[in-house]
Amino acid sequence: MKKELLVTAAGREATITIDRTADGSWLVEVDGVPRAVDARQVRPGTWSLLVDGQSYLVDLERRKQAVAASVGLVEALITVEDAQTRRLRQSLTHGAPSRGEEVRAPIAGKVVKLLCAIGDEVAVGQPVAVLEAMKMENEIVAERGGKVAELRKETGQSVETGELMMILL
Repeated sequence: MKKELLVTAAGREATITIDRTADGSWLVEVDGVPRAVDARQVRPGTWSLLVDGQSYLVDLERRKQAVAASVGLVEALITVEDAQTRRLRQSLTHGAPSRGEEVRAPIAGKVVKLLCAIGDEVAVGQPVAVLEAMKMENEIVAERGGKVAELRKETGQSVETGELMMILL
């Protein structure tokens, strides 16, 4: 199944399209330029890549806000976002009010920490909660900000994808 990703490293964003063929090889395009890629997982977090005839051993380590990708002594922090998810989020917020929102769980998991209380002013992009999913902690941020009017979840409670967590006015 073809996947389009937006990858940011060192302030530069690239569109990467990945597709797995029936024979198990990878079809990869970086900003529309096709690349011959063979990838094999050596162990969890480590991949052996053959890109256009060049061999690389890449270690990946999840960090709080990004992924650290190491090749030899060179390390870069990268962020990876699904292109379709970004387009959907942008279409939903286009023309939306600049303040106030319903903060919903983007993934199913457990509320580890609430970072605000009723009456708090929350800025755009400010973390409002931490969810644990698949043994990873994920910060949930306010997209439009506002004043916390209602908390629907408490620390320790489970949430399903799309479930209302709080209301900002």
